Amino acid sequence: MRPMKNLQRFLAGILALSVLLPSISLAAETTAFKDVPAGSPVAEAAEYLRSVGVLSGYPDPSDPSGQAALFRPDQKVNRAESIKIIIAPLLKPEALTQLTSTPFSDIKTGDWYLPYVEAARQNSIVDGPPAKTAFNGTKPVTKMEFIKMILLAYRIDPNSYSEISLPLSSDVIDPTAWFYPYLRYALTASMTMVTSEGTFDPGRELTRGDTALILYRFLMYRNGKRTQALLSESESEILIVLGSLKDNNPEQAEYASARALLAARGANAGAPNQPLVQGALKITEAFRAIVRAYRAGINQQFDESIRLCGDAWNLATRAKELSPGLANLSDQVQALAKNLADSARTAKAGPASP
Repeated sequence: MRPMKNLQRFLAGILALSVLLPSISLAAETTAFKDVPAGSPVAEAAEYLRSVGVLSGYPDPSDPSGQAALFRPDQKVNRAESIKIIIAPLLKPEALTQLTSTPFSDIKTGDWYLPYVEAARQNSIVDGPPAKTAFNGTKPVTKMEFIKMILLAYRIDPNSYSEISLPLSSDVIDPTAWFYPYLRYALTASMTMVTSEGTFDPGRELTRGDTALILYRFLMYRNGKRTQALLSESESEILIVLGSLKDNNPEQAEYASARALLAARGANAGAPNQPLVQGALKITEAFRAIVRAYRAGINQQFDESIRLCGDAWNLATRAKELSPGLANLSDQVQALAKNLADSARTAKAGPASP
């Protein structure tokens, strides 16, 4: 099946999903940390986490008054430090003082992080003996280790959204990977996004800035304050879908359509009664159907391609019903579905007789 001819016109006319809801911004105009630019995402996260006692700064040796503080956003975070960041807000100090021993072989009595690690072990946030005899507290924490520990600490079911089991990027292809359920949920909570290179880098070692952003976004999502970010992320992924189809790259389109669907599902879970959000979810479902139809056409499964285009059309109709403000975007989705279905019908019919 030939690539879509007229897909470029849909890129120019697509309605940005970010207009669906009022913009929600908690950006810090000032920062207590000298080494974090005011107004940056890290400043917003660091300020909030400082205000609730999760993170603190380091003294600035260049300030003789001792009033200035440094955040050191690029400093690597080890596993012991990451456990404290997660556990400290969840337990009262008196509860921590009662934890004076641990079965981990590499943690000695008196180590500052012992009570945090033992609290994590007792609450199944980290594996202990016999599964893991050592904690390795000085090792840098990786992205997916940190996300997994946060979600377990807050009793998030890793099987949430288990009906979606799709490759998400070039480095997250296997839905059976140990970290996949946690990454899937992290996308619905806007804890992490795909990089500009189209990867997630699940094994990347985290900095203080990284951990602040991930934890802050999760806490804001729990407070219902990440809906706009999730809609914007869904919009960005739809643009990637369109660009990938334009370039005849169905693999990247499939990755992006799965990510868009998860972002929209997360927005809908946070604002389930908002018609605009419900409509946006239907739009992402429609784009997922279009990507599947495109793939079916490439595989010469023309009847399946036509059926999926019909699904996309109906989903776009439902989006308009839920939110009339989505009519322009829904019409574009339907035009795209018709264009693709017509191409499948033409291919199915074969070359015209001479």
